[in-house]
Amino acid sequence: MSYLSEHQLLIQDTLNRVLGDLCPKQIVDSAERGEFPSALWGALSETGLTLTGLPEEHGGSGGDPSDAMLVMKGAGKFSAPIPIAENFLGRMLCSEFGLSAPKGITTFSDGSFSISPDGMLSGSSSETAFGRWSDSVVLIARHGDESYLCSCPCEAFEINEKNNIAGEPRDEISIKKKLLDDQFILAEGVSRRARLLGAASRVAQMSGALESILEMSVSYSIERTQFGKPISKFQAIQQQLATMAGEVAASIRAAQSIHLSRELMIELDVAIAKARVGEAVGICTDIAHQVHGAMGYTLEHSLNHRTRRLWAWRDEFGSEKDWQTEIGRFFSGNASGNLWDQITLLA
Repeated sequence: MSYLSEHQLLIQDTLNRVLGDLCPKQIVDSAERGEFPSALWGALSETGLTLTGLPEEHGGSGGDPSDAMLVMKGAGKFSAPIPIAENFLGRMLCSEFGLSAPKGITTFSDGSFSISPDGMLSGSSSETAFGRWSDSVVLIARHGDESYLCSCPCEAFEINEKNNIAGEPRDEISIKKKLLDDQFILAEGVSRRARLLGAASRVAQMSGALESILEMSVSYSIERTQFGKPISKFQAIQQQLATMAGEVAASIRAAQSIHLSRELMIELDVAIAKARVGEAVGICTDIAHQVHGAMGYTLEHSLNHRTRRLWAWRDEFGSEKDWQTEIGRFFSGNASGNLWDQITLLA
């Protein structure tokens, strides 16, 4: 039985058809060479999928954040080279904290920015995802002990183009500009909220990519022959694939456990999910490349599109070690003598 509702099944079906048609290996390769997949983004925009899970009154397509996580999972499964998670993150923060909706393609920048009382914004970020392909940047700036959420057109930034290990844009940006009154707002707690939403987004993307490399590995093991029979018949390969399947199932379940609405948000769920999926990345990518052999590392094969993204994403918005530390602090600080009861409630 599917855990998805009827409208989520429709979202998934539409998303798979668009990505299946417009996100082949050649598009991902072109994006890594610097070409923005405008046809893919345009098709997703026309169907409302780039704004799924965002409030209609703030320019979104409606639905709830779990719908957005479903879109991100699908994008991760196809290695879609687009700022789907960053667009959601920036716009959701603006919606929740009462800032005007950004224009066009939006990214979120986690850097070192400050803002003066009269709105003079200055600072920089060393790794802004898809900065060169975005129309607006949403960021957090500080003035003393206060945090402000800011939205600014990309044209106001100086951009130095850089890529991460997956070939995705992670650009250096800097700015010194006075903002208009409607471009920034006092936002208490915004840094924590941004980190949680960002981590949840990466969990969704990674769960999709992990599901994809499992499917690729099983398929390849059936097609590849050695000593006159498919390598899937060898016990060692079967054991590796079984281990991988367990890790992927746990990762998908961890992603499903996250609730992102302010009423249901449980920070511990995000911490556990990001740590668990981060652990699975190392195990599953090792197995996938062992099953594929040298073929999986070549540019001719799309396995590396997924694995390189997994290696990059697991460290963004906190590595598994960072979130494991937070889990430990939670239980050591809140157990009150009932540590066993608190742990078993999670089962």
